[in-house]
Amino acid sequence: MSEGIGTQLRRREGYGRSVGSALRAVGRVALWALVGLLLLRGVSGVLSEPRQGGSTAADRSAAADPATAAFAVRFARAYLVDASPQALAPYLAPGVSVPAPAGAGTVAQVEQAEVAAVRDLGDRQAIVTVACELGDARTLYLAVPIVREDAAEVAALGVPAVVAGPGGVGASVEPPRPVAGPDGGAVAELVGRFLPAYLSAASPGDLAYLLAPGATVTPPGGGFELVAIASVKQLGDGEGARRTVIATARVRDAESGAIIPLAYRLRLLHRDRWYVEQVEGALS
Repeated sequence: MSEGIGTQLRRREGYGRSVGSALRAVGRVALWALVGLLLLRGVSGVLSEPRQGGSTAADRSAAADPATAAFAVRFARAYLVDASPQALAPYLAPGVSVPAPAGAGTVAQVEQAEVAAVRDLGDRQAIVTVACELGDARTLYLAVPIVREDAAEVAALGVPAVVAGPGGVGASVEPPRPVAGPDGGAVAELVGRFLPAYLSAASPGDLAYLLAPGATVTPPGGGFELVAIASVKQLGDGEGARRTVIATARVRDAESGAIIPLAYRLRLLHRDRWYVEQVEGALS
């Protein structure tokens, strides 16, 4: 009986060694699988490095946001009024200095300034071109070099450069033509009713009758008076239910009494009659 028990024990020990061997084999397989996974992740990480360009693109776009543009306008104004190192110091990046002007630092009084172009240089740097309308009727274009550290830190990298403004369009543009088809009179009548109402209206509701269903146009808020409509012409030659017309007019400014020429691009829609669907460029 003891021999039977011994035989059973030896069988169990052999079985245990077999199980252990199997477990060790499985463990080795799992270990190599883990090593392979880590290697694959490393390779994929290397291959995915170019994706960092996305964050670089975000950094580069940050150099040309509205806050940066506003800073460039302020710097251009300050530079033309007083180009001395003392006046420009608050705008300059740390370590940047500017030469003192040989004579008077003031170029002219700046009446208006706005961003005309932005060239992104990368690394949070940009050249912002600012169009400055001066009190002596000149327009100067200043290319301002700027750097942006974060949302609250923008600085100039030096004095600006006077550069050329944008050139004229080389391609020919098709001029407006008379309103096509038999609807010329109806379109002119609509424009003749809409423009004086638009210039004098106090709220969008004052224009409801003349607007297409569902359309909303915010008027300029009064202060202007239509003197005369010079012409109503159509863009393109279509005769469909939708047209875009150019209405040129003379308008009086109630504050100054000055009469100025204006041109409105009106998008029209025909249903049971002609309606104004949109004043292009106006808030809707």
